[in-house]
Amino acid sequence: QNGLDAQKLNAQFATMTANDSCTSGAQACISSAFAQCIGSSWDLTPCSSGLSCFALPLVTKAGTSLACDTQSDADARFIAAGVQGGVTG
Repeated sequence: QNGLDAQKLNAQFATMTANDSCTSGAQACISSAFAQCIGSSWDLTPCSSGLSCFALPLVTKAGTSLACDTQSDADARFIAAGVQGGVTG
């Protein structure tokens, strides 16, 4: 389930922009950057070179986490979680 939940988040993030309104405290990955909602605006923090922000499935407990990762490692995490379709399903 974690893999499916993370895919759903990544698909949702792909449609979002930094100009979208948000609820304070929310977190997302927008334009490959980590985004945190402050007030009602997204504050983006770019990942290091070669990395992009992804929702990734947790391994040892239910849930997902947002992290900067390489595309290949992110893909491998979804394969390990037993889901097909890469990061967005």
